[in-house]
Amino acid sequence: MSIPNILVVDDIAENVELLEAYLTPENYNVITASDGIEALEKIKETPPDIVLLDVMMPRMDGFEVCGKLKNDEETQFIPVVMVTALKERDDRIKGIQVGADDFLSKPVDRVELLTRIRSLIRVKNLHDDLDQSYRELKELENTKERLTQMIIHDLKNPLTGVKANLEIVGMDDLGETQECLDAAQRSCDLLFNMIQDLLDISRMEEGKLMLNTEPFDIAGVISSAADEIEMPANAEDKTIQLEVADNLPEVNGDPNLIYRTLSNLLINAVKHTGRGGIITVRALQQDDELLIQVKDTGYGIPKEYVDKIFEKFGQVESRQRSGTGLGLTFCKMAVEAHGGTIWVETEEEKGSTFSFQFPFGSQS
Repeated sequence: MSIPNILVVDDIAENVELLEAYLTPENYNVITASDGIEALEKIKETPPDIVLLDVMMPRMDGFEVCGKLKNDEETQFIPVVMVTALKERDDRIKGIQVGADDFLSKPVDRVELLTRIRSLIRVKNLHDDLDQSYRELKELENTKERLTQMIIHDLKNPLTGVKANLEIVGMDDLGETQECLDAAQRSCDLLFNMIQDLLDISRMEEGKLMLNTEPFDIAGVISSAADEIEMPANAEDKTIQLEVADNLPEVNGDPNLIYRTLSNLLINAVKHTGRGGIITVRALQQDDELLIQVKDTGYGIPKEYVDKIFEKFGQVESRQRSGTGLGLTFCKMAVEAHGGTIWVETEEEKGSTFSFQFPFGSQS
């Protein structure tokens, strides 16, 4: 373990010499400064493990030095001990307010000095170890994210090729095999949407996904999303119903993100509703905000999972509900990017209602 560096700051040479005499035999490396400005310069050059700081000094007093250290992200965790002849309660309070970690009264007692230094350096070492572990963990996480992004981008290219070739094959009359081709195309579309959701979630987390804001007709977006899911829903004897209020104002937002949000919620509702079930999409105005609801008559969500379903990779561990856990995360982030909120109301064996609400007006 390296020798701890202790910065002693005092404008009186005799006080500095006394502290050096106490600290040097205890295997501490003592650095000195004669005023606050010099102290800040030396801390910038070589951050110490602890600062023993006199209060009454010319040019810049100890309170101001301590405040500057504690307000700087680079130095805020360096322990500062105020060494002062001041004994007034208000002086102690002022020291606490600027972030001092401890106090020593002059004349300094050697045993008290060494005891407090050992304690504060031990805490500082624990913090440094924790900070190092955090940095290593963040680096591992960043490496994982970069690897994930690379894999996702690489997946999109062959999938695009598969989709294109399926579309070419579908131009011919395939007779009885047409149903198999349609199922393959739907699976490709689902996988493509999952990949796109994951890419957009990563961009949103990094603050890099920009909204392509424009005025649009929400009724048309709802109708298009419902049309997309209607065929697979009808194939399973499930019904899509629309209850869109008349004369809704235009929405100023990103129509693609809102469309994909609706599409995700509808796919989720169809997937988790039994045969003969009904999925209802409602849209209405509440004051100056738009409220959209996707209600199903499906299996519902167990209470213990309600708080987890919008988390990244959050899944409901049951027979009925499965998947990557990305769709609802995307919905949440897309809605919040529009300045809105999303939530769910659910009851097991009776169904769920996913609702989201956001302003009609422009969002930055």
